Amino acid sequence: MVSPREAFGESPEIEVRSAAPGWISIHTAPEVECKDKVVRFFRSQLIDLPEDLREKLGLAVDELLGNAIEHGAKLAPKLGVDLTFIRTERMVLIHVKDAGPGFSMNEVAHAAVNNPPEEPLRHIEFRSQLGMRPGGFGIMLVKQVADELVYNEQGNEVIFLKYLDGASRAGSDPRSKPRA
Repeated sequence: MVSPREAFGESPEIEVRSAAPGWISIHTAPEVECKDKVVRFFRSQLIDLPEDLREKLGLAVDELLGNAIEHGAKLAPKLGVDLTFIRTERMVLIHVKDAGPGFSMNEVAHAAVNNPPEEPLRHIEFRSQLGMRPGGFGIMLVKQVADELVYNEQGNEVIFLKYLDGASRAGSDPRSKPRA
């Protein structure tokens, strides 16, 4: 498995702040090319997981980092995005922080996560009115993968948690072992 220092050594726009196997932390320029490099690297760190789970976790990293770059850092070269990836035997934790002003989950009418059930595509009209590119499904997709998804009060940091042993927010205690 390639270390983050090896993976990003030739990329001055990606700074490795921690390269411990269970705790990888980077700071990246808010550029789509950097996001793609980071996502490829994190997918490589999940190679021992089942393919379906790898794909879902890769999607989560892609969406969370992409949102931070596009909406938080606004692709401004002087701002950056911090991403921390913590992996234990029983969970994956992803922490993303951008330097932007943040957002309120209740105020993103351009995102599918806030569509009423009877209007599942309502956000598409809002995106069109705002001159935004098609999309808006990212947070909704990430919520479907996550066992926990928590934003800070300002809305410029998010923690994504996925339990690897089957524990979930649906009443299971992630500290307890499954019974045989």
